[in-house]
Amino acid sequence: MQPAAAVAEEMTAEDAVLRFVMAMGRRFRAKIDGDSVDPSQAAILYALKCHGALRLGDLAETMRLDASTVSRHVQQLGDRGFIDRVPDPEDGRARIIDISDAGTDALRLTFDQRRAFVTDALEGWSAADRDRLRDDILRLTNDLGEI
Repeated sequence: MQPAAAVAEEMTAEDAVLRFVMAMGRRFRAKIDGDSVDPSQAAILYALKCHGALRLGDLAETMRLDASTVSRHVQQLGDRGFIDRVPDPEDGRARIIDISDAGTDALRLTFDQRRAFVTDALEGWSAADRDRLRDDILRLTNDLGEI
């Protein structure tokens, strides 16, 4: 395996970001003992936590996903009590979806489990390096259009 400095010289910033995202995606999609939601479901719970209660179509649009995909995950989350569904006061046929207390707990557990991967990876980093990484990732996230 090449040293990190040699790899960095051969790689664009864009390629490095893609490599990072792929590595994080593999780690985050890996099954962990005690998982209560899969990463796709966690993304839906996180979107609801950030945006509040939404209609299914609005949730799918917010996440930039097909409504049928979101609907399937919402059904699974509802079956497990991780979301609440109430009639839309503007259209009684539609439902408003919100994260439940159980969903908030499941999301917290999922984030805690995944955060442990990152904590282990950053163990040897200085506080200054960690701060710079945080600032750069936040900047990139904002430029990409945060969820």
